[in-house]
Amino acid sequence: MPEALPHHTPYSVSAALLAREEMRAACAARDFAAIFLLIRKYDHIGQDRIAASIEGFSQPRISRIVTGKARVEDLDVIERIADGLRIPGGMLGLATRPWEIAPDVARPRGRDPLRVPVYLRDAIGVPTDAPPVDPRHDEVTETIHRLLATVETPTDDSGGSLVLPSCDLRKRILSAWSSGRPREGAPVLLLVAGFAGSGKTEFARFVSEITGWTLLDKDTVSRPLTESLLLSLDADPNDRQTAIYRDKVRPLEYRCLFDAVFDNLQLGISTVVTAPFLQEVASEPWLQRLKSRCVKRGAEIAVVWMRCDVDSMRDYLETRDAARDSWKLSYWDDYVASINLDQRPVCTHFVVDNGRHAKTNLAEQARQLASRVRDAS
Repeated sequence: MPEALPHHTPYSVSAALLAREEMRAACAARDFAAIFLLIRKYDHIGQDRIAASIEGFSQPRISRIVTGKARVEDLDVIERIADGLRIPGGMLGLATRPWEIAPDVARPRGRDPLRVPVYLRDAIGVPTDAPPVDPRHDEVTETIHRLLATVETPTDDSGGSLVLPSCDLRKRILSAWSSGRPREGAPVLLLVAGFAGSGKTEFARFVSEITGWTLLDKDTVSRPLTESLLLSLDADPNDRQTAIYRDKVRPLEYRCLFDAVFDNLQLGISTVVTAPFLQEVASEPWLQRLKSRCVKRGAEIAVVWMRCDVDSMRDYLETRDAARDSWKLSYWDDYVASINLDQRPVCTHFVVDNGRHAKTNLAEQARQLASRVRDAS
């Protein structure tokens, strides 16, 4: 029988269809062409109404998938199909979807109120009468809120004269966590800077873990090439302080890193990038070029400076025990004398206190939170 409801009325796959072996097999294989055809065959639902039920979909897109001209492989898209058509997460190889925990909740559109405690809803614009929080996410969300409280927001005297495109960092992070949609809103470039051992990687990983934003760590991206290039120049592969590294290798590291960053932003993918950035955040011309390139891509920028005391930085480097830190640790006094501990970015920026006397042990809590986020997802 043809569907009687308007095309814009949200549709949920019937329990009878979900129970059919062919539907279960199609879901297990993530064969969305077969899934859409089965919906038409057994639930008598056309492509218009299927598309209207899935956020960001159109009838032509459904048609391309059905005819094999397009495939669905992106996890975010698979999750949107599951949520829009009410296909249980387990059938598609996903974690349990929030609406499965509270089935009577209206189908999600944008951020998911099930994952937001009441005390955070005003901060990210979720109505106070939204459904109750999923208790499995409540503890994680509270920890995220506590960690984000360590982020000091920019003030009039927090940086130089260069004002970067506005980014409400806490709100964007909380919104990405609560909605489970890393591409929601304008793309964000989060640049995490600081001295060696200040906790840049831990903070960057913490943000990437809870938001789903891409993480680009300079050491991870470029270290093998850096070491090989230094060897080809008859230099120490662990050199990070001589003119050979500074003049011949370092510029290439940062160029490759930002080529990847801007490719992501061009595609609307928010990106967390971490490296010392000591020269970069001290250069207003460099920051101005960064600003121009981000504005051209419609991206917001947030610069985070990791504040840390000398003793804590040394403790971390000794614990990390990386070969590239050997010179710093062997000549610690010379290294400390070579850096300006009062340095700050010459632009509007956020500050995270990760020193010994900070209220929150960021590195340890971030490591613990990463596993709890995976468990709660």
